[in-house]
Amino acid sequence: MNITINNQGFNILQLVNDLKPVKPLNAKPTLLVLLAIAAFALIAISFVRAPRVDLLAGQPTAMFLMRAGMLALLGTATAFSVLSMTQPSVGKHSNSWQIALAFAAIFPVGGMIAVMTGDNTLSVASTASVYRCLSYGSITALATLIPMIYALRRGAPTNPNLAGWLTGLAAGGMGGFTYSFYCPFDSLAYTGVWFTLVVGMASIAGRLFVPRLIRW
Repeated sequence: MNITINNQGFNILQLVNDLKPVKPLNAKPTLLVLLAIAAFALIAISFVRAPRVDLLAGQPTAMFLMRAGMLALLGTATAFSVLSMTQPSVGKHSNSWQIALAFAAIFPVGGMIAVMTGDNTLSVASTASVYRCLSYGSITALATLIPMIYALRRGAPTNPNLAGWLTGLAAGGMGGFTYSFYCPFDSLAYTGVWFTLVVGMASIAGRLFVPRLIRW
């Protein structure tokens, strides 16, 4: 028996017969690709920039460890949230990005306080140093955007705008993480302004462009 709605020829049985099971996406391959891109970026930058002196000496500073660790946490936790959005499910998706973002906010807030209390690193840092921070971080962020966009296009994100924000946020975190191994400045003001700008620019770019690429 054929079932139609409003006599418009909409055949529910035919629609059901055309359905095919779809295997849920596995987030692990995409996460591995993201880690591989970050590792490649670390190696590629080494051809044009020497690593930090403290790293070469095997004695990383506390600021480097905190900054790199926080950016790594922001990038990976947010990327996991992005990839969880590709999975059709009922209820909440992963909110690990909110925790990571709350911790990462220490740097822009601390940076503003440092500037207001006399930290003059921003005036001491050369234009070339700032340019390298923004350009290398942004290039790496752009590279990590690609596999996440591909995963979102294959998945079922129900909130494209949020997916765009989070994709950019994850990419910015990874981009900042890779350049942190070469940034010579440990100043809280420098980190709070320029590394935050890398993450912020990537987040805005993600919000502007990613939703257009993943709509279905």
